[in-house]
Order: sequence, then C-alpha cells, then structure tokens
Amino acid sequence: MKRRLLFYIFVACMAFMAACSGNEPEEQHVDLSDPVGGDGIYTTAELMDFIENGQSDTATLGASIDLGGDILSITQTRGSITIRGNGFSITGNGDCVIRLEDGCTLRLEDVSLIGGRNAIGCLGDAAIGGTFSINSVAHCITGVGDLTVAQNSKLQLSSNVGCGVKAKGLSLLQGSEIVANGALGAISIAGDDLLLDEATTLIATTDENYNALKCEGTLVMRNGATLHVTNNGEYHGAEIHDLSVEGVAALEAVGGGKGVGVFLFEQEEDVYFVGSCTPELRFEVGNGSVTFVADASEIPEPENENEEDDAEPDAVATEEP
Repeated sequence: MKRRLLFYIFVACMAFMAACSGNEPEEQHVDLSDPVGGDGIYTTAELMDFIENGQSDTATLGASIDLGGDILSITQTRGSITIRGNGFSITGNGDCVIRLEDGCTLRLEDVSLIGGRNAIGCLGDAAIGGTFSINSVAHCITGVGDLTVAQNSKLQLSSNVGCGVKAKGLSLLQGSEIVANGALGAISIAGDDLLLDEATTLIATTDENYNALKCEGTLVMRNGATLHVTNNGEYHGAEIHDLSVEGVAALEAVGGGKGVGVFLFEQEEDVYFVGSCTPELRFEVGNGSVTFVADASEIPEPENENEEDDAEPDAVATEEP
C-alpha cells in the first residue's frame, strides 16, 4: 500500500513538472496556399500549377522557389502574368527561368530571379515591367523580337558571361529605368531601334572587351531621357548606328583604353546632349553633328522649318472700272 502511494505521488509530480515546464505545444502548419487563385505560393509544384492552370493573373510568393531544371512557360493562352515576390527569389537551372511566348506580358514585383543560364527568354515580342533584379550566368533577358519595358519599371540586371538585355529592339517607356552589367556588354540590340522615352534612365556597364551598349538601329532619346555608358575594358562605351534626340536629353559616355565613348556609323542630324563623352565621340559618315554641353540652357532652340513668312503680302493695284 505504501509503495502504491509513493508511485501515485511520483506520477503526480511528473505531470505537474511537465505542465509548468513552459514548453509550448508544437505549432501545426496551416496550408493557406491557393495555386489556382495565386495566393500563398510556397513550392515549385504550386507555382508551376499556377502558371499552367491558374484562374487569376497574379501569384503571390510565400517563400523562395527553386525550379531546378523546370521552366515557367507563359503561353499566349495565359497572356499576362504578375508575380508578387514579397522579397523572395525564384531560382532555376533550365535553359531559362521564365519563358514568354510571342505577345505575352510579365510583371515582377519585389522579386529576384537567379538563373543558372538565361533568366528570361522571349520567343517573340514581349513586355516586361515591375521592380525586380536578375542575376544570371548567361543573358538576363534575351528575345528574338522587340522588348518593351513598362512605365515606371525598375530593373537591376547582372550577367556573368552574357548580356543584361539581348533583343531585336528595346523600348523603355516613360519613367522606367534599367541598370545593367554584362560581360558581353550590358545592352545588345540587333536590328531594330532603342527608344528611351521621356524621363527614362539606362545605365550600361561592362568590364570586358565588348561595347557596354550596342545598337544596330537608331538610338532615340526623348525629353528628360538619361543614358550612361561605361566600358572598363578596352572597347567603346556605346556603338550605335545613329542618334535622334527629341527635347533635352543627357548622355555620359566613357570608353575603354582602345575605344571611344560613343562610336556612330552614320549621323545626319545635328543633336545636342547635356553631358560628356570620353574619349571624344566619332562617326564614320554623315553631315550631322553631336555636341555636348554642360547645361541645357546652352542648347539652341530648334528652328521651325514650317514657319510662315509674317510679312504682309504686297498690295496688288487694281484700277477702278
């Protein structure tokens, strides 16, 4: 009887100690993910499911995603996709992390893309927007068509052995900004024009022996646009077919040891920039000119070629009948 009583006392003491130990019961994870609706994406499978079968156009990440060798393919059926990253990242080692079919739109907000090869691949014309960064081994953004960067977007692009942007044509819409660095040049435009719309900024830098910026078409800069090109290697800061300026634009260009700040193949227009070019800009052919000034007040007002003669027409004498 005494032994049994001691046993009961021992059990009661252990139970009391457990209750007073302060250990919280293990928290049960509540799965709030909704791949179809796009809310709370936590895994690769959920993100793939959203891209392929989602019934909304916006996904919200709840964790960083590692795709491995998989690719997020945005089809013409889906058309437009927005990914809100909440500071998380999407990593992939496939041919690209995200692939867009012709005519598709991608918007990335507060997210980082990390590509073992290319980060974003475009199979035709595409539009990209938002605020995001890309670090890739090969090209950050590559496309066979024209790429449009949406208004007020902010892109930070860094490539180890490729370009920041490699596309047929590139348009930065009003208020957008790209800061790009790449071993094969920061920006490479093959065939079409490069448009810097009003109040846009493009900063292109390379440390290797390639142009920081190359454009085989016309570089068009509108009022308030800013371009900075820097080559820390030996070649040009920028190699461009020709220049066109609408309004007041700023250009700061620094070339490598064996290059110039800006090299043009042809220049027929007379254009002015606020800024500087080192070594001095040169072009092969054309009757135009490129002038750098320290302040916008030094840029002459454009002449109005259609200005009508304000003089009164000569009076025509008529005889009274």
